[in-house]
Amino acid sequence: MKIWERYFLKEMLKSFLFFISVFYGLYVLIDYSSHSSSFHYHHSQFKIYEIIVYYLCEFTERMNVIIPFGLLLATIRTLTNLNTHHELIALLASGVKMQTLLKPFLWVGFSMVLLLYASTQFWMPTALQRINHIDQKHRSQKNKANLKLAVQSLVLKDKSTVIFQNYDAIEKKLIDVYWISDINNIYRIKYLFPYQENPLGESIDHFQRLSQGELRIKESFDKKSFPEMRFNKKDLFQGMTNPENESLSDLWKKIPHTKIASEKESQILSVFYYKMIIPWLCLLAVIGPAPFCVRYSRQTPLFFIYACSLFGLVALYLSLNATLVLAKRQISDPALIILLPFLIFSSILIYRYIKIR
Repeated sequence: MKIWERYFLKEMLKSFLFFISVFYGLYVLIDYSSHSSSFHYHHSQFKIYEIIVYYLCEFTERMNVIIPFGLLLATIRTLTNLNTHHELIALLASGVKMQTLLKPFLWVGFSMVLLLYASTQFWMPTALQRINHIDQKHRSQKNKANLKLAVQSLVLKDKSTVIFQNYDAIEKKLIDVYWISDINNIYRIKYLFPYQENPLGESIDHFQRLSQGELRIKESFDKKSFPEMRFNKKDLFQGMTNPENESLSDLWKKIPHTKIASEKESQILSVFYYKMIIPWLCLLAVIGPAPFCVRYSRQTPLFFIYACSLFGLVALYLSLNATLVLAKRQISDPALIILLPFLIFSSILIYRYIKIR
């Protein structure tokens, strides 16, 4: 690696690490200040290592946003400084092409693309599970009252129905469960562990219908196994997991090979396409502002470059999120809705980058 390449990489990485440290540091400071009461609520105090783990997982979850914006600002700052100090002109005069001078920035961009793919595949699913587990473990009574009153349901092999409020992916248990065995027998279960050979419940009340039609508690148990409760393992897993929380390989296995027939299949395919293209924003964040940063002029319009670049990246994020919502609602084919706008936008940026002289 040549001296000027090492110098460019060093300046780029210094700016990049500075920006993401400042961004995420401010986020942690503001978030911790606004949630400090919940971190120290009566007997549900967070331990220091839990707070550290929580914000490390939060960083993993938000890497798709933080890293492209950090790359965008680092690219603009480094290139405009090199241009202002006439270092680019000196290298151009020595016979080095502009496309060659920009290669170190492309290396960083491609490296971040691979990093985000690795995060999406290996780290993000675990981080999201850990965040959900910590939230459930330390959720205060005040926050419980503000929970969205949404429930999920599963139909068992015997056609009975299980209704539950939430699922803890770390401990693999259902929370606040009602099992409607039949019209005359209903079980209320605080925690249900469905993955055991015989599903195990904790804090159970058995309601039975009397001859007058009234449901009353017949018996209660601290713990009870339910061998007659037969889950369909495939439907159970799909019902427990949100496509946004799954890895790329898991989504790939679930992609329908025939025509999309259900909203769930449409959601899986839409999220898969979305997760496949989001890491490439790292590369677009590098090649997008580059043509404006290396243009020689007496006075570089720094404000214009920063403002337009940030606005463009924000607009692209909002557009991709909008296309994800439309694709999930089966407005049209997910590939057409999500990939086409991204390909058009990226083609424009790549064309402008190729035209750099």
